[in-house]
Amino acid sequence: MGRSDVEIVVADRPPLIAVAKELMGEYAAMPHTIGRWNTAAADIAALPEPYVAPLGALVVAFSRGEPVGCGGVIAYDPPAIAELKRVYVRPSARGLGLGEAITRDLLGRAAAMGFARVRLDTAPELLAAQTLYRKLGFAPIPLYRETMLPNTLCFEVEIDRVPPPAA
Repeated sequence: MGRSDVEIVVADRPPLIAVAKELMGEYAAMPHTIGRWNTAAADIAALPEPYVAPLGALVVAFSRGEPVGCGGVIAYDPPAIAELKRVYVRPSARGLGLGEAITRDLLGRAAAMGFARVRLDTAPELLAAQTLYRKLGFAPIPLYRETMLPNTLCFEVEIDRVPPPAA
């Protein structure tokens, strides 16, 4: 399985929303979310809100017809800043570039919505995610929400400065 086998679609219909809810449920069960995502059950039940057009999108990634990951983009400080949330790849599909594919897709959607910059936060133990974000041009920034845990790592990128994918 490679990135060429991947299809990323907006979860805007009931069957796709159900898949997104399943994937987000898996994400919510990950150890790093404990104490970080205290509203997971309610947030998952509300999907696809708040990731809806015109200033948001919820996506699901499929490889060979099987769901392998998800993520969302929402307005943080419109019209300038969007936020990436809940980028998740199933453990069985990790290491294949799917996190990058999902993140690039969401960055493209943010650009199409007119955002100039994108922020995100991550847990300090998610080293592969941090490596990916730096590869894509994200730079560390201070905490940008009062509700974030002190050890949360925050990043931001100007969309027009994201390097193109490797050939």
